[in-house]
Amino acid sequence: MQKKIVFLFIIVMMFSMVPFAFATAEKEVTLEADPMPFKGQTLNLSWWGYGMDLLDKNVVKPFEEKYGVTVVSETGNNSARFTKMVARKGNPVIDVALFAGAWAYKATQEEIIQPYNPSLLTNLDAIMESAKDPLGGQYAIGYTIQHLGLCYRTDKIDPITSWRDLSNDDLKGFLTIPQISTTYGPSIIYMLSKAWSGSFDATDVGWQKLEELSDNLLTAYVRSSELNTLILQEEVYAAPYASFAWGNILASELPIKNVIPEEGLVGSFSVISVAAGTKNEELAHLFIDHMLSYEVQLAEAMDLVDSPVRNDIELPAEIAANLTYGDELISNLNFFDLKEMAAVEAEWLDKWNAIFSK
Repeated sequence: MQKKIVFLFIIVMMFSMVPFAFATAEKEVTLEADPMPFKGQTLNLSWWGYGMDLLDKNVVKPFEEKYGVTVVSETGNNSARFTKMVARKGNPVIDVALFAGAWAYKATQEEIIQPYNPSLLTNLDAIMESAKDPLGGQYAIGYTIQHLGLCYRTDKIDPITSWRDLSNDDLKGFLTIPQISTTYGPSIIYMLSKAWSGSFDATDVGWQKLEELSDNLLTAYVRSSELNTLILQEEVYAAPYASFAWGNILASELPIKNVIPEEGLVGSFSVISVAAGTKNEELAHLFIDHMLSYEVQLAEAMDLVDSPVRNDIELPAEIAANLTYGDELISNLNFFDLKEMAAVEAEWLDKWNAIFSK
């Protein structure tokens, strides 16, 4: 009799658990099926804003529509945005920050970005190995690879094949280079050093050649949009240019050619990071993953905005020729130590000012 009572008790308990089990399962299915878990939230980005119409089309709008969030962009150059984030460390506003590599390194020193969580990124394994952690410590991901190359007007000057050719007489008054405080400014010293001495490390030679080159300069540009204007107004016949600006330069429809100089090109990553102290950490990772997605990487490449870091992006030859893409070009990239560049920044700024204040 006692065994029968125990058996009946077990049966009753089993059936009493059924509604709870169904309710739990239904709840789990509902959670998994929710296509917009972040709907109504706001994501604050800090980035350049250069070519914002295409960034809206390829990046922002698709993200907002897919996840039901609002993206608020704070734009400006690296220096201005960096300064704002440092000033607001005690009460951070930004969720995701995009910087050039050297500025991202400074951001780690100021603790305004934090390491990312690889487990929250489904697209991380699809990108080139060197882009996964270019700063170390998982503080940033290279979402696009870029280069600084040389371009020139084929109808105005002799062909350019070397960084030494920036000193050619036919360029006097028709040359511009990046200002020293810009992303690629310090790289000019390294490339002139290599061109005239055979070594990137002989920076004394690079500075000597910059001083000689200063007589050829119309101006030193601060933004790529400024370079584009100088080209459009036909005030400049040659310049080092950042690859992300090449699409706008081509749009001028002037006879301009880009070249791989014999000393090579300057390589760099633009990086994306989780802002330190963000209250939207999961949403921040979701946006980073979105930037690394096949759809975004392909769309940005096809519009000549950003060169892809995904290994599975295949581009038409006419598009590939205008980006940092392909084995030949990639093999000619020179990457410089960000820590070393940060260490000499103040000294090099003083040297630059001494030359251009004469």
